[in-house]
Amino acid sequence: MKAAWCGMAAASVFAAASVQAAPTVGECMELTTGIKFSKNNGDAQVNVEEMFEGKKQKGTQLILDGGVLLATSYQDIRDGQVFLTGAIHYNEDGTVRSKNVYTPQSAIPANMRPGQEVRVQFTDTQTSTHYPLAGLSDKITTSTRTDKRDFSITFLGWERLELGGRRFPDACKFELRDVGGKSKGKSGEYVWYAQGYGAIMTDKLDKDGDVQPAYRIALTKIISAP
Repeated sequence: MKAAWCGMAAASVFAAASVQAAPTVGECMELTTGIKFSKNNGDAQVNVEEMFEGKKQKGTQLILDGGVLLATSYQDIRDGQVFLTGAIHYNEDGTVRSKNVYTPQSAIPANMRPGQEVRVQFTDTQTSTHYPLAGLSDKITTSTRTDKRDFSITFLGWERLELGGRRFPDACKFELRDVGGKSKGKSGEYVWYAQGYGAIMTDKLDKDGDVQPAYRIALTKIISAP
């Protein structure tokens, strides 16, 4: 649940009269398989659908500048909630480095109201794969650790953004804060989601809650949009 976003965006939160026409939080976070876009830091983001923990789920791949697949984050929208279900991180050769599985408490309501804050507390179980080191071992081993995650997620409303030559008239804006981990405190992030695309922009906040412009990550070019 991380993120960070360049002077190509902005407008105000929709007036109350237009809220009904805007997508719900669940609709904002829906992913369209095959959408791919590049970002101002050189990385790319691709939406996929694949098996995770025995179930076909939508996910977002992060591909580093240079074409290396770093990670896939998974989600499941059902029963009026958006579940963040886990993630897989990869080595440079495409082998799995680690897998994180989140407990079902990692959900937020699909119909959050502007200004509504949700406390998300869940267990993150990470299984890491350790590959042989030349001359030291010939066995592949695994290790597992479990961490408690505690986040505050506030839905701030809808904003009009223009990124990569495309208008996003009603992107959902969230404020995320880690309130129970090592980085707990006032630091956090603003994250904007656009229907079908996923997270299209992120601003990092400092300990005083101020935006750090140098750390903004945003969509700059749409590569494919089925």
